[in-house]
Parts: sequence; structure tokens; C-alpha cells
Amino acid sequence: MKEKKWYMRMPHVCILLLIIIIVCAALTYIVPAGEFDREQLEGATRAVVVAGSYHRVEQSPVGFLAAFKALTQGFQATSNIIAMILFSAGAFKVMTECGMVENLLGSLLGRVSAKKNSGRLVIWIVTFIFSVMGIFIGPEVHVPFTVVTVAIALAMGYDLIVGMAMLIGGCVGFATAPINASTIGTADAISGLPLFSGMGLRTAFWFCSTCMTCLIICRYAEKVKADPTKSLTYGVDVSGLGLKKDMADCHMRPRDWGVLACLAGIFAFTIVGCTQWGWYVDEMTTVFILGGILAGIVAGFDGNKIVGCFIEGAKEVVFGAMCVGIANAISIVLSEGRIMDTIVYALSTPLAGLPTVIGAILMTLVHGVVNFFIPSGSGQAAATMPIMFPIGDLIGMTKQTSILCFQIGDGVTNIIYPTLGSLMAVLAIARVPFEKWFKFAIRLVAGIYLVGWVFAAIAVTIRWGPF
Repeated sequence: MKEKKWYMRMPHVCILLLIIIIVCAALTYIVPAGEFDREQLEGATRAVVVAGSYHRVEQSPVGFLAAFKALTQGFQATSNIIAMILFSAGAFKVMTECGMVENLLGSLLGRVSAKKNSGRLVIWIVTFIFSVMGIFIGPEVHVPFTVVTVAIALAMGYDLIVGMAMLIGGCVGFATAPINASTIGTADAISGLPLFSGMGLRTAFWFCSTCMTCLIICRYAEKVKADPTKSLTYGVDVSGLGLKKDMADCHMRPRDWGVLACLAGIFAFTIVGCTQWGWYVDEMTTVFILGGILAGIVAGFDGNKIVGCFIEGAKEVVFGAMCVGIANAISIVLSEGRIMDTIVYALSTPLAGLPTVIGAILMTLVHGVVNFFIPSGSGQAAATMPIMFPIGDLIGMTKQTSILCFQIGDGVTNIIYPTLGSLMAVLAIARVPFEKWFKFAIRLVAGIYLVGWVFAAIAVTIRWGPF
């Protein structure tokens, strides 16, 4: 194979993130510093900007040393997420080491594979499972399950991209969820709309977006199965990621059922805790730790074996965990340079005066660009929606439709942005190079955006309310 020119090679993910950090630091010398005034509204988790309050402030450039200092600050700010990734990977290592995961997947896939179109069926089921999970819990919680979806894909004759894409169904579910607390809940609180109002149209949007995701995955998967050389990850080492024995040899043993009960308990406590008890990352990490220890006891492991599994599991994902902290440094540089609000202001101002449908479509794109700089859903809602609501009013758009446009642009682009730490962690675990994933995932983003634009046009046409 002919070697690529230096300018055609994609740098290592860490180098890519460092380049972005340095570029953002350089922008703090060029882009005028500015800020919006902010106020704390009842029901909102963050202080929100005051519309029309943008003003210039003293330039606050981020120097070379400060840019690299942001790396340590990024790790500090995301330490709870990094801890969850490391400990959850350790818990899953316990379950895979005892053979439960392999026996479960092998026995299930062995039964399904005999059916017609079994591969399509598995892709649809797994993707929808994670999409439903995404309605209730954030994408960072899905990271540990990467080993499961990748193993399923490889066992069915697909590649790493398919395994990762099924897991990313959780990101799609989170992005398009009808009851997402951090995005829809924050935007509703800012606008004064009833909490989670408009659930009917949003549920239809979520369902259609997930179906579009499944169709795109299936089309790629069939091409790969017909000709493995068409895989975007062809030649990538997959040793240790798939099943270690034939599916015919996989059978659930009595202890496997006990370990499976531990895994089910982790699922149940995570979902109930997040939706009913106000849990977040720290509590979920605790569940993974206890679930992993209990699974080891049920599997018959001694203390040293359990600790060894946790260490080995953490080793496998330490690079992905590092990416979370490095990616967060980008937002820190922009915030300390005081140019985040300037970027939001510059992107949102041109929307005023446009035809309603065109304005709605462009609003989704603006949110998509802003999402690169502010990957936090609630953070972006607090920074942009007080500006977007008045613009929406000017062009004849209801607040409900403005929130839908925010929802489309905010979460969907998380599938391709290196500034989202959980995505980089999944890429590292699945051994998928970023540029290979980008080539596939851009299709997902385009497909879901098209679905979103149809729903945005419908919302504009019917004057979707209540106001």
C-alpha cells in the first residue's frame, strides 16, 4: 500500500486535542473578549445569560503555559467521570474474566444467528436498547458497555465500527430524548414552558432518529459482511475484543446466572437512581464498584483476583479516560480567555430577520457549531437559549420550536466532535481511529439532521405550542 503524504495522515487523538487547545488559546489573542450578564432562574441548574446584555470586556489572552495548565484543570473538572470510566471498566473485567459475558453473548447469538436477517435484527435490538437507555442516562454511562457491543458485532461477522455505532445509539437517544433533564429540562425552565411539554412530537422525533441510525448502521454492516476489505477499520487488531470460543461452545453455567444478576442490578440501580433518586456520576460509580465486587464473589474469585481484574480493566481504558480530561481543557481555555460568549453572540446574531423555516434550519446548525465549544447540554442551553428565544420570536417561531432546534443541534454533533470526552473514551476502548469513525459517523449526523429538519418544518407549520 502506498504510504500517505504527511499532510494526509490523521494525527493521534491526543495530538489532535492538543492542537485544538493551542488554536483556542491563540484565538484568545485575536477574538474580542466579551460577556453576557447572567442571572439564576428558578428551575435552571446554571446561571443563564440575559438577552441583549452582550458587552466587550478586557482582553484575557491564555498564554502557552496557561494552555497546558488547562490540561490539569480539565482532569480536575472531570475527575468523577474519569473515576467512573476506570472503575466501571474494572467491574466489567470481572464479568468478562469469569466467562459470563462470553457465554451469554455466545448462547444468545447462537440462537439468533440461525434466523433470517439475524444481523439486522441484532443491530436494531441493541441500538434501540441503548437509545432507550440514553433517554434516562448520559452517554458517559454507556462507555463501559463498549466491550459488549463490539463483541456482539465481531461475533456476527461485522467490524469495530458496527459495534461502536450500536453503542452510539445511546448518544442518539440522549440527544433526541423527549424528557432529557439537562437539555430539555434546562431550556423549559429558561423559557417558562411546562417541564417536558411537547413530549408527543419529541417522542416521534426520537423514534424516527433511532430508526434512521439503525438503517445507516445496517447498510454499512451488510457491505462489510459481504466484503470485509470494505471495512473502515480493516486491518485493525481486534485480538481480545471478540468471543474467545465458538458460539456453539457457549453455555450459561449456574454461576454465570448469578454474575448476570449483578450486571442486571447495575443496570436497574443506575436507571432508577438517575430518574428517581437524583443520582449522577459519583453514585453510579459506587454502583459499578459494588456490582463488580459482588460479581467477583459470586464468580468464586478471591480478593486478590477481584482487585487484579479491576486493575486490568482500568489499564485497558486509561487512554480513553485521559481523553475525557484533555477534551475538557478546550472549554476551560475558551472560558478563561473570555471569548466563549463572543463566539455564541457572533453565531446567533445573523439569524434575526430570516424566513421562519430557514431560520429554524440555520438555528440547528448554529447550535451544532456552538456544541463544539460547549459540549455540555445544560451549559449550552444556559448560554444560548436566552439569546435564541428572542430571535425565534422575531422570525415567528414558538419557544417550543426553538427548543427543538436546540435539541437537534446540541446533541447530534456529539457523535463526531473530539471535544466530547466520552466519545474519545469509547473510540479508545473500541480501537477505532478517530478519522475512521468520522467517515462513518458523519453519515449518522447528516441522516439525523435531515430527520430533525423535517420535524422542525412541521413544528413551524403547525405553530407548535403551547407558546
